[in-house]
Amino acid sequence: MKSKYMIGALLFGIISLFASCSDDNNSNPTLIQPTEFSMITPAYANTVVDLEHSKELSFSWSQPKYTADNAPINVTYEVQVSPSGSFTISADEAAADESGNTVADYDIMSKTTQKCSVDISAEEIDKGLVRVMKFAEDAVPAEQEISVRINAYILEGTKKLNAIASNVVKLKVNPYFVELKDATPIMWYLVGNMFGGKWGNKKEDIGVNALPMFLKPNFSYDKKKGTGEIEYTNFFTTGTYKDNGDVDGSGFKIQSDFDWTHSMNAKGNVAGTIVYRATEGESGHCVAPKEGYWTIKLNTANNTATMVEYKGEVNKTYGTIQIAGSFNDWKDTPMLPYNTEGVENHAWYYVMDVPAGTKAEFKFKLAGTWDGAWGYGSQAGAVNMYGKCGTGGNENLGLEEGKYVISFNDITGSFSIVKL
Repeated sequence: MKSKYMIGALLFGIISLFASCSDDNNSNPTLIQPTEFSMITPAYANTVVDLEHSKELSFSWSQPKYTADNAPINVTYEVQVSPSGSFTISADEAAADESGNTVADYDIMSKTTQKCSVDISAEEIDKGLVRVMKFAEDAVPAEQEISVRINAYILEGTKKLNAIASNVVKLKVNPYFVELKDATPIMWYLVGNMFGGKWGNKKEDIGVNALPMFLKPNFSYDKKKGTGEIEYTNFFTTGTYKDNGDVDGSGFKIQSDFDWTHSMNAKGNVAGTIVYRATEGESGHCVAPKEGYWTIKLNTANNTATMVEYKGEVNKTYGTIQIAGSFNDWKDTPMLPYNTEGVENHAWYYVMDVPAGTKAEFKFKLAGTWDGAWGYGSQAGAVNMYGKCGTGGNENLGLEEGKYVISFNDITGSFSIVKL
């Protein structure tokens, strides 16, 4: 069962997505509380799913009736998994109780959707069972019955309005032990004319034609979902909108899963605006309102973004930043600029491949001198994926084996590392 499980067609098809339906007018009908909707029993329900050797499990369901005439509306769906059939206390609620007295009986999968179908990784389902059942490495049940249901709601900010749960579908699985670790922070990637005409549209383009935004120093990302805030500060040129939404000049978009219908775009071709496109809607290129220093701030929990003018001091324009370390005998290697050639730049990146069984140490520096080199922390070679560099006594950064995009901002001193 190594291939992805596939199930039948959706009962009512995928819903179209429009604006919120909380207002009562012709375009926004009145929101009502649904009374039921149905999860479809997948074909693999009659088998035992080997979670360790499976890739994804597919689920689908009908559309709950959120308006009197069943008009299209933005509905968010999440998958809930319980080993006992009870859905009283989630793993997140139990984890929030510092006393440890609250016991979870179900877990919520991190991937949400606004369609009537979703693929959930077998690994995440297994991790959910580990969170709830807390079994030890030598006490994993050979077979476990689980209950799965869909929870639907209207997302308004962080509030889940008019929530309703579907029927429960029972499955049998072979779980396995996995050590629970904090989720990797979710990353979004910059593409477009602003970045040298790099319009990457697949994961393989990361570090080539799609450049990661920066994780925020000292920010606490959600340990389970990896959601939080990311940002990007640099010098921006601007551009002029064409009738078709394209831009003469420095337009850009922001990608996450490299599906253009899930990208960040300009709203109504207005400079300085950034909005999330779910399946339909805004698709224009983003541009800065004027030439200058700007910061893009993106919240990966609710997929909102802003572009604000950077008010801090920019004392120097270096023209180039070097990376030096054990991987290149501590010699200068130029990092690559985020901005297109010929544009003032303050964000730099380097793709590093650390061979198996080895570890790399490195710092950021100016060409030909170690004066003012940027390091991080007090422990040489410690592995940190993001932070704010200092000069002088700060130590070498470290990385274990693997391939990484290493980014550094010479205005803020921030570094951010994404593993490929």
